[in-house]
Amino acid sequence: MSKYTDWGMIHGEGEIVCECDNCGNEERIEFDEGYPDYKEAQKELRSMGWVSRKIDGEWNDFCCPDCANEYYQKHRKQRGY
Repeated sequence: MSKYTDWGMIHGEGEIVCECDNCGNEERIEFDEGYPDYKEAQKELRSMGWVSRKIDGEWNDFCCPDCANEYYQKHRKQRGY
């Protein structure tokens, strides 16, 4: 999984952490309203150029389209395509 919640010291605060499934680049989106809003975080990530792709039934996150394509090509070779 490429997204997870990193809870802060104060109740209801923290960050949604998104890691690129290809290069490991990381982006953190803060929240302080009591719970993480993954839908809003996804919108913010998209505005920064991040993309999500479903590969073999699982969602993957990438920091840019180039990383998504590189990952997909590596994945195809591993699967023998």
